[in-house]
Amino acid sequence: MAQGDDQRGTARIATISALIVVAAFVAGKAERDAILLGHFDIKLLPIFIGISAVTSLPIILLTGRLMARFGPARLTPALNAVSGGLAAGEWLFLPHYPRLIAVVVFFHLALSGAVLVSGFWSIVNERFDVQSAKRHISRIGIGATLGGILGGLIAERSAVYLPRDMILLVLAALQIGCAVTLYLFGNGGRRAPNAAPPPGTLLALRVALRSPLLRNLGVIVVLGAIAAGAMDYVFKADVVAAPSHHGLLRSLAIFYTFTSVITAIFQAIVCGPLLTRLGAPRSVASLPVAITGFSVFALALRIHGVAAIARGAESVTRNSLYRAGYELIYAPLPEDHKRPAKVVLDVGADRLGDLLGAQLVGLIVYATVDPRSGLLIASICVGVIATMVALRLPRSYTRALEDSLLTRAQDSPHTPPPAEDTPPWLTLDGIPSFGQAAEFTPLSTWFRDRRSPRKPSRGAPAIKPPPHLTPPPRSANGIVDLIADLRSGDPTRIRRALAVELAPEVAACAVDLVGRDDVGRDAMTALTGVAPRCTGMLLDVLLDPQRDLAIRRRLPAILLAGEPSLAAWGLWRALGDPSFDVRYRSGAVLARLASDGHLREISTDDVFEAVRRELQAGGIAQAGERLLDDLTDSGDHTDQPLVRKADPGLTHVFTVLSLALPAEPLRIALHAVQTDDADLRGTALEYLESVLPADLRAQLWPLISGDTAGDTAAEAPPAPTPTEPAETRAPRSHDELLAELRLSYPTILEKLRHGVKPA
Repeated sequence: MAQGDDQRGTARIATISALIVVAAFVAGKAERDAILLGHFDIKLLPIFIGISAVTSLPIILLTGRLMARFGPARLTPALNAVSGGLAAGEWLFLPHYPRLIAVVVFFHLALSGAVLVSGFWSIVNERFDVQSAKRHISRIGIGATLGGILGGLIAERSAVYLPRDMILLVLAALQIGCAVTLYLFGNGGRRAPNAAPPPGTLLALRVALRSPLLRNLGVIVVLGAIAAGAMDYVFKADVVAAPSHHGLLRSLAIFYTFTSVITAIFQAIVCGPLLTRLGAPRSVASLPVAITGFSVFALALRIHGVAAIARGAESVTRNSLYRAGYELIYAPLPEDHKRPAKVVLDVGADRLGDLLGAQLVGLIVYATVDPRSGLLIASICVGVIATMVALRLPRSYTRALEDSLLTRAQDSPHTPPPAEDTPPWLTLDGIPSFGQAAEFTPLSTWFRDRRSPRKPSRGAPAIKPPPHLTPPPRSANGIVDLIADLRSGDPTRIRRALAVELAPEVAACAVDLVGRDDVGRDAMTALTGVAPRCTGMLLDVLLDPQRDLAIRRRLPAILLAGEPSLAAWGLWRALGDPSFDVRYRSGAVLARLASDGHLREISTDDVFEAVRRELQAGGIAQAGERLLDDLTDSGDHTDQPLVRKADPGLTHVFTVLSLALPAEPLRIALHAVQTDDADLRGTALEYLESVLPADLRAQLWPLISGDTAGDTAAEAPPAPTPTEPAETRAPRSHDELLAELRLSYPTILEKLRHGVKPA
């Protein structure tokens, strides 16, 4: 509860900060355009935009290094204070050097506005985990939208009641206010400066180029800026050409105020539900779609005001749905890459788009007879290309979430290398497990498996044979003697009969012995050796609900060594068995066979339907009470799989999901959702939300999250989870409370080993 109250308080401060930051940005943008167009011809606008973009790039790259070194919570308030001081100085010199200071004001506000807004959103990104951000992003967005309205009103009223260019002093006061509120907002989550040298510019660029997510996002930012530049020129040319009694500053202020009001309405009514339904990647795609659609609209209707409508629609989309999705999409990135790369994309890619857009606008304006039509056609073409790139975002976003769960698991020094002779995915007692605490597929192997299925291989024996026993003497009627020994009930005679290789005709007698605790292990060992030749018989027993449950729940371990394709078919059918024991063990062995490529006929939809049936069966949260103990080894059990402490029903659901989705991220996510660390859980929940259908999330979320996920069934109570005595819980260190949204698998396991209270 305290944590929730703290997050709500932080969200309130963030909302106030957003209001002031965006108010300063909008007022500054209106003053920037008005003062430049008041002293220079509209045809020079592309030249000024291009020069501004070129000169700003070195400053942006320097800001990226400083952001990585000090963090946005420290740097952004200081930059706001410096910008406010510059605005006051420009006001002092403007009457003496009007044209020169007009250019200085344009460059100053064109650069600082984007940097300061990006810094604010960087603080938001680091102060909230991804799930908390989704809950509060709409409120913060409304604050930003109201700030846009306030900024427009400030600019419009300043033009009416204050002397010309006095708005620079108002802007200076707003930016000083930004510095104060951002200091308060970032102070609660401030971290010590990074002692390591900040990553260089080339590293930030390499990170952006190597990551498919950042690469696609950067292309969208650049193309969006190019298209917006073309639309903006058409709009401002209409404003300059139209007769107006208000003046440029007031006309632009009225436009920005009106678009901010529409944005506020859209934010309050549509943005939240639409963001939940579309997700972050598809929300980003809304901007190029809006650019394309409204450019076509403006081109088709050549009437007064249509360019303002198109430009306003682009602005509304950019500052609502697109902005919310854009900020959330950075969640999977590691902090040391996120900080410099975000500045490079937020501002650098945007300024690059401005530069290219200025060149395009200048070329069309000076080389064509009808610049308006040419610019709108160019905007349509660029918007179509950006839309095609945006269609690739959902997949790259999911891959980035998977990688964020896997990367530190590979790099962690606490992770021992896999054994050379990796045992089958079964515990010694024959119970399949979803994962081992100290054994998991290396990242390189996982990537190889994810890209191409391995060649089918015959199963290996799941259990090593016991020490050699002297075989019984052969006779002419040896098979009859073996059957007699197996049916004798004498453990000594049974073990002697099981010590030799069984004939398929005798295997049926050995199956009945699997359910016994005294000779069951010997029977399982003997049947494992002959399993490829009697897979069908074993499946008949497994799928027969009239047979002894003690036998059926141990057969999946034997079927791992059977004929793979036939065994996979039977184990898939066993997922519908009335016994949870049988379903649990069948699912784990089936996942092993599926990873070897023996379940190709089953589609992703079939797997999701099987999970739906499992969740609809009810009682998943109490499945652990129905999961019976199996044959137990007498050795040390201090490092047993941690899934034994987890809810077996939930573990089984994740195991079945691994038939259609990458198993390693699912296994890590399963452990992550058992902690009470919001950041750990946030990454796992965001990954699951990105890969599961909405109806599955609605059924699964009450079992793994105390909150709802968008359109999920919120009223379902969270599943009860076992608690451990308080004295067994190790205190949580600061390092365990990582705010970064990519956390290592070993960290999760360490928290579970120490008994951190499950969420």
